[in-house]
Amino acid sequence: MARPAAADKPRNCLRAPSQAIRGGMAGLERAMAAGRPPRAIGQTVKCHPLWNDSPYSSGSSRKVPGQSGHVMPITPIDWIVPAGIMMCGLAFIGIRFLGFSTARWGYSLCFLAGGYALMLIELEWTSPFKQIAEDNFILISVILACRALNDRLNIRSSLRFDVGIVVVCTAMIIVALTLLKSVRWETIFVQACCAVTLWIGTIRFSKVATTKADRLLSWTFLLFAALLTLQCLLYMAAPNAGEKVGAWRTSVLGNLVQYTGLIGSIVLAFAVMIATSLDAIEKYRRTADTDPLTNLLNRRGLDSLLASPRGRQFMGPSTAVILADIDHFKSINDRFGHSFGDLVIMRFGSLLQACAGEHGCVIRLGGEEFGVLLADSPLEEAIAAADAMRRQFETERWTQSGAHGVFTASFGVTLTMDGEPIEAAFERADQFLYAAKRAGRNRTAGGRYSVADGEQDGLVFVHPARHPGPTVLS
Repeated sequence: MARPAAADKPRNCLRAPSQAIRGGMAGLERAMAAGRPPRAIGQTVKCHPLWNDSPYSSGSSRKVPGQSGHVMPITPIDWIVPAGIMMCGLAFIGIRFLGFSTARWGYSLCFLAGGYALMLIELEWTSPFKQIAEDNFILISVILACRALNDRLNIRSSLRFDVGIVVVCTAMIIVALTLLKSVRWETIFVQACCAVTLWIGTIRFSKVATTKADRLLSWTFLLFAALLTLQCLLYMAAPNAGEKVGAWRTSVLGNLVQYTGLIGSIVLAFAVMIATSLDAIEKYRRTADTDPLTNLLNRRGLDSLLASPRGRQFMGPSTAVILADIDHFKSINDRFGHSFGDLVIMRFGSLLQACAGEHGCVIRLGGEEFGVLLADSPLEEAIAAADAMRRQFETERWTQSGAHGVFTASFGVTLTMDGEPIEAAFERADQFLYAAKRAGRNRTAGGRYSVADGEQDGLVFVHPARHPGPTVLS
């Protein structure tokens, strides 16, 4: 029987060396007889399908056994992805020392860079442990990113879920590499675990995100989750070819995974930097708008509030404007010291805040003077609320610095009217406050219209000694 042609005979790369030598000599003789140049020493040949089916092979073709070197060498360009991601991660860790909360974002990117760096290591003796390590590095980076996201709003992350998803991912990787012998399914399983982690972490965060920075990060993470989900569907529909580790790295799908990670890291870095900048701006704005002693709004904060959407509720008619002033505050400072005076101011501010509730607004206007805004409040209810504040402050007990006396405050109350600026209502409330002071202090005075000095018409006084409730003086 005639021997089959060399092109029709499979070359088993695992055959004995003597068989390889005899086959090589026979091929050389046939090449010389046909006038073809012989195959160069060290030139690669296609391996037997039994070798190529292994998921641990380093490429779609290998050198003839006995030759050294890699079929798919690692070039400096291949290190662009892990190096770029690592640079972003280290930058975030370094920014932490400037007072920004970016360390966890940096750790996340460093783990991602480690996972992509392990992809470039193609040593057969490390399989499948290398694949398990690199995939878990990538999954842990996603877990750390979700934890950093939820920490912004003090959302508690589940350690049990994080450990569980890592265990499930590891089991699925082992199944893909040992039973399915498929790098494609390994990629699908890892991407699916990352997508599930992102969806769960981001949905919880997006439900309570309110600031611009939080909404920006929420949409960025939702985009990543949708992209990973789409990639899983794309890989499931892809043909089952090129399943070797080395070939997969240089394939279209492999490049898609790597550069998706690089571009995603860059997008995440920009989103985190923008969110950090917005946080810094908001922090400085709060510092400028907040009284440091009482943590209440100051005059600047009041202007910012009235210009914001939340402040619109105080711009309509029937908004109660209450001004309060601690009586004889200078003598308190003189008798007990400024530290005790600061304590009186802080407790008075806290008392007003508690009485106003979450729908009211309390402002420290300066010194011992405070303002309270109550939206949609009738005058009688506003006067009653102010008098309740006055009576509660009068019953406060003080034990610091030997102060056993009773401290009081006076209140002026009015309502905003249609078409008038709120500043006019503050001026009117200030007139009622001074009317209460002139009447003997420790009083609540209020009315709808301005009251000139000495006039009493339309003015409501409340005094604990003589009036159990509001009394209209005419």
